[in-house]
Amino acid sequence: MTLSREKKLELMCSLNWDYAVSPEDMLSIMEGRIEPAAPFDRKFLFVRSLERLPWHVTIGLWGVEAAKELYTPEIARRLWPKSLRTVYDFAFAILRREPVSLAEWGSQRSKELRDTFLSNRWNRA
Repeated sequence: MTLSREKKLELMCSLNWDYAVSPEDMLSIMEGRIEPAAPFDRKFLFVRSLERLPWHVTIGLWGVEAAKELYTPEIARRLWPKSLRTVYDFAFAILRREPVSLAEWGSQRSKELRDTFLSNRWNRA
């Protein structure tokens, strides 16, 4: 998915509602055209994108290669809520063609998945 410049600026507005930095400057920092100004750097904007935008929009905004490059253990530690780490660790492992382990029955992740997909079926009287 390729996003237009106007759509990217619109997304920058949604990431920037609590700072007095123009969307144009944020986009320039993201693209590496200007030097970052504290606290805005590419990593800060990438974390905000992961936390606040849908996955497919984040990939469209940054591009697959840039996203794979930017997603590091340092970035993962900065994500909030903590549950996003598990989701993005898995997603980026797939993008990088790394081996991923599937949830085993009895693991905490399988219980979360079961509760998500099977509702309260197991606890009915």
